[in-house]
Amino acid sequence: MQYGHSRSQRRASRSQDDLDRAINHLPQGAEYLVPMGEEPFDLLLRAYDALDQGVLIVSRDGLISHYNTVYAQLRNIPMGALLGSPLEEVDRRGSLRMLLQTGAVSSSQPVPHEMRRNCEILLPIRDGEHLLGGMVVVTLGAEQLQHHPQSGRRRASAKTPWMAQYSINDIVGESLIIAHARDLAMRAAQVNSSVLLLGESGTGKELFAHAIHQASSRHAFPFVPVDCSAISPELLEAELFGYAPGAFTGAVKDGKPGKFEMADGGTIFLDEIGEMPMDMQAKLLRVLQERRVVRVGGAAPIEVDFRIVAATNRNLESMAGDARFRRDLLYRLDVIRIDIPALRERPEDIPLLLEYAWQRKSQELGILSTLSPKAARALSGYLWPGNMRELLNMVERLLVSVPKPIVGPEDLPMSVKYGQTDVPSDIPSFYMKTVIAEAERQALERALRHAQGNRNTAAELVGLSRASFYRKLKEHGLTQYRAQDTFGHKI
Repeated sequence: MQYGHSRSQRRASRSQDDLDRAINHLPQGAEYLVPMGEEPFDLLLRAYDALDQGVLIVSRDGLISHYNTVYAQLRNIPMGALLGSPLEEVDRRGSLRMLLQTGAVSSSQPVPHEMRRNCEILLPIRDGEHLLGGMVVVTLGAEQLQHHPQSGRRRASAKTPWMAQYSINDIVGESLIIAHARDLAMRAAQVNSSVLLLGESGTGKELFAHAIHQASSRHAFPFVPVDCSAISPELLEAELFGYAPGAFTGAVKDGKPGKFEMADGGTIFLDEIGEMPMDMQAKLLRVLQERRVVRVGGAAPIEVDFRIVAATNRNLESMAGDARFRRDLLYRLDVIRIDIPALRERPEDIPLLLEYAWQRKSQELGILSTLSPKAARALSGYLWPGNMRELLNMVERLLVSVPKPIVGPEDLPMSVKYGQTDVPSDIPSFYMKTVIAEAERQALERALRHAQGNRNTAAELVGLSRASFYRKLKEHGLTQYRAQDTFGHKI
């Protein structure tokens, strides 16, 4: 029987032979065709994950028994989440159900799938004349391979470090402000335009970058993060663009590809883009315009196909006005802008985030304990200046350092107890967080009085942008503030 792609057919046949040998050791009617945890089958599962094709296995009664990492990426589903589920979760055209009903296989045809043209090969799994289940092998169709920018190059393996680790489902929250950011991220994933992520440190900018790549058509290709603030200016060019053989003393003799070459076909994430030196900004702008890189010490340009996502906690527009960031580069990066809110801007999400973080860290550490309602309320009222990074740190610290089945408010650190908006009267007046908060509140009130209630003018007086000024007003409970004249009458 001809399947159209002999190479794919040979791989699928070998996989089926291995599977058939494994199935001979299973009792008839076993719910899962590939049991987990037994050494021979674990080896088989690892072999499936080593393939650059998607593999799905279903049992005779139409339940999903196994799928490998590549199949999960192609279908954009979590690993293991659909095990034991009806095959209709993934069998959109009913062809796999038809195979289980009839035992017959038709010649494979290129089929539309997730805005691509993939080739699905359906194979019956038999024990003699008895049909045990079915198997699907998914590869890129020949037509797409011919025109795809990665033609002739192997897709990034899930075993490489250059794969996105998070999806859109990992962005937790039900507030309107985070829901808007999440929806905008999903829309950004459908196109190849540049994305600029703005937000304070710890708000989850890299999480959004992972999620955008994972939901995009590039998700089977590398996701390469670069922290522009962690690389010295002298090494940044070689790190981004690579270097040719003998480019400098100590260089690898065969040269080395840069991060842009590693991201070919996928996404490059430039974190802390505001820290990039001006001379490197000019070189980055040229790469964005030409889609070609020249290695340090090299002569020939190398074409690269990439999608760029950048992030910063700095005000790039203000930096451009002060000639510290190229405005033309800002225009290239700031096509789709996503503002990621701080935790204090979405306090209604904090209980949900605490529950999510507590469950996640408990599983990672193997520690079983719970938060008391009073402790949860205290943590929910905290302003979290370090945002999600501080919240995860706090949860892990409590799980490790409090050897109790129930963590109460008395177990919380002083920074949380004294960081509440409703500060108890017995808090020492010299406590630093209290002193700073009170000084900020007084400065905001004086600016509003001086500006006679005009918030735009008041924002200029305290040296904050309008958005930051409004956040501070909300943080200190001054959103309803009205200035008073010298006689105490509200203006």
